[in-house]
Amino acid sequence: MTMEHEAAVNIFEQKPLGNGLLQSLVEIDAGEGDPQTIVDALKENRDVVDIEAIVPPKGKIVAALQVKDCKACHTLAESECFLTDAKALEDGGLVWHILAQRRAAVEALVKSLQGNGIDVEVVSIRSAKAAGMLTGRQEEVMSLAYRLGYFEFPKRINLTELADRLGVAKSTLSEILRTGEAKVLHSYFHGLMRRAR
Repeated sequence: MTMEHEAAVNIFEQKPLGNGLLQSLVEIDAGEGDPQTIVDALKENRDVVDIEAIVPPKGKIVAALQVKDCKACHTLAESECFLTDAKALEDGGLVWHILAQRRAAVEALVKSLQGNGIDVEVVSIRSAKAAGMLTGRQEEVMSLAYRLGYFEFPKRINLTELADRLGVAKSTLSEILRTGEAKVLHSYFHGLMRRAR
């Protein structure tokens, strides 16, 4: 679905509901596509049991999905890891960016996924300290995006307008924002976990 509609999906939370169902709270960036078309495609997906969505005329969709038969999703939901975003690959695979309090949690997730017959390749693991530090460029872009209302709902500026304003390609800006958001979230959750001890 993400490849067909060129949509980016950020998964905020997933939890098992029982009976083989999983509930996911997601944000879907429709990009230049029609958000309603994406929601309609989700409703037709045989793995989606139910969907409740806030569908703006343009921009990001926020939706609660009930999905079935996703061993990888169930394994992730039962782990100590948090999925920050997922990206579909042309070969049918997925790239996950996850956050975890401990390296052992990532290792346990990989072992569980492999135990469920899912092929997994760990591309990189970074420490919380390194992941929590924004580069100068990321801080500049995130700060401008925040001031111009990119993170508001509805957005006061979209990705295309922000890319034009910064003089960068949309794909470059999207990656800077995604990486910056992941670092901010990582730093935030890492701080919460330290305080909870």
